[in-house]
Amino acid sequence: IVDSVREKIKVINIDGLPMAEKAVEELITPGTYWNPFPRVRYTERPDVAAAHLLDGHVLVLVDTSPSVMILPATFFHHLQHAEEFRQSPTVGVYLRWVRFGGVLLSLFLTPLWLLLALEPGLLPPELKFIGPKKVGEIPLFLQFVMAEVAIDMIRMATIHTPSPIATSTGIIAAVLLGELASRVGLFIPEVTLYTATAAIGTFLTPSFELAQANRLLRLFILILTGFFRLPGFIAGLALSFVFLVLTRSFGVPYLWPLIPFDLKALGSVIVRPPVAVQRSRPSVLKPLDPDRQPRPAPARKPVSGGRKRPP
Repeated sequence: IVDSVREKIKVINIDGLPMAEKAVEELITPGTYWNPFPRVRYTERPDVAAAHLLDGHVLVLVDTSPSVMILPATFFHHLQHAEEFRQSPTVGVYLRWVRFGGVLLSLFLTPLWLLLALEPGLLPPELKFIGPKKVGEIPLFLQFVMAEVAIDMIRMATIHTPSPIATSTGIIAAVLLGELASRVGLFIPEVTLYTATAAIGTFLTPSFELAQANRLLRLFILILTGFFRLPGFIAGLALSFVFLVLTRSFGVPYLWPLIPFDLKALGSVIVRPPVAVQRSRPSVLKPLDPDRQPRPAPARKPVSGGRKRPP
């Protein structure tokens, strides 16, 4: 991987890099410009960069930029956060599972609820209460699309608002606009609730780049579900999965260790392992030294039949 990255950087011929590491990323990943999923990870934290370097990743630093480019980076690398390793393993596992749950909600909550609202026959009698009491004048599909756009508008507005009032502006806009939109009949309350929950899941994603890609993926599945209902939902899931399977980050499958399946590595993704048991580096990175810690020496058997010492 190091040699491949070095060769790609050497062939860069451009008069300037005003966007620093982002421009370098696009120049060394040709042919994947329109893929929304990030194949590299950015960080400004020395501990995060050092941890990835010790795992066998490659770090790329660009002059005048405080960010470090980490590569290769898979889908699951973007879901890890240093906070999990700053806590005890038990707390780290809990935080990781909460984060995974939020990411799943950000991807599938609104398309799944839209499907169940359009196809109430798919709901068992015990879950009929989650369906909408009334649909409103605007189709549910358009309500969700408008709500997604509104969330993005609020987010961008808070970015360009001076910091002292950005938080209060975002809260006021979200609460007032959501309440007024429900009162005038633009949105039904369920649309506001589930869109807000999905947005919270988006903000739980550690990687901003992955969060934006997941948002587009959610919209893609939502649109297919709105037009084709159950077949559209299934097709959206299948196409998204195939797209992720075909994506690679500098030769590394994007869904590793799920595909190709690596049970040991997948266990380390699901459960934050204690440092003492992290004895090997990820094999998919092909590190020169696969061991992070020496293996414990096997216990010696006691020698039998020896002469006893006199008391």
